[in-house]
Amino acid sequence: MTVQSPSSWSEEAPWLGRGEKYATRDIDLIVELRHEGEELKKAVEGAGFEVDARRIPECARVDASIFSGVEGMRVDVFVGTICDELVLSQGMKSRAEFIGDYGRMSLHLCSREDIFLLKSVTERDKDLDDIVLLFRRCIDERIILEGCRAQGKLDDLLGGGIWEAFLLIKIREMERKYEVSVPWKRQLGELALQKLEKALVLKEIRKGASTIPGIAGRLELGRSRVGAVVSRLEEEGIVSVDRAKRPFRIAKK
Repeated sequence: MTVQSPSSWSEEAPWLGRGEKYATRDIDLIVELRHEGEELKKAVEGAGFEVDARRIPECARVDASIFSGVEGMRVDVFVGTICDELVLSQGMKSRAEFIGDYGRMSLHLCSREDIFLLKSVTERDKDLDDIVLLFRRCIDERIILEGCRAQGKLDDLLGGGIWEAFLLIKIREMERKYEVSVPWKRQLGELALQKLEKALVLKEIRKGASTIPGIAGRLELGRSRVGAVVSRLEEEGIVSVDRAKRPFRIAKK
């Protein structure tokens, strides 16, 4: 694996972006395997960067190996996940644009939509500026919503993995700061609520609730609403419903 020296990046590496930002001092790199991260770490250090052990406030949710270099440049190296939870999904990999091979390193550039999603889970002030820039480039919200759906197992959602909710918070910040309007914000909120309801219902089933009235009583939700959630879980193959007698019996698959 090889990495060019910092002094040559701006002139010889058009892969740093699509020409949509005037300049950048930060590079985010994602690899899939731990040993790849170790090799990349050695290469980045060999290019003149040093590991930055500081955890400044803007990096509150960054779990990367952070390297600081000349002229204030910074490289963040993630392995497998971003901010300790957001997974480099198969969809993200398939949408990424192949840039080229550099020694033993094959480099791809994430799609605008996936960069939009990735930046929604960080707490660096400048990332909000990048998000609005991407939004103004007419990104495809269908890809973003699909990217959210691909994140997190249902069992993990109550632990904070509802990515539609993360993105909704960031979009509201963007709307306030830049006075823009995101037409698909309502749809995003509805999808976040649906995920939350599925996670809550599944949790009650795991705790022993096996009927719609029983789940509705525990969650203080209407039976029709719980029934709709159970139907979605059944369609997705997560639960089975025994309709031999009433009330129907629900079980986790």
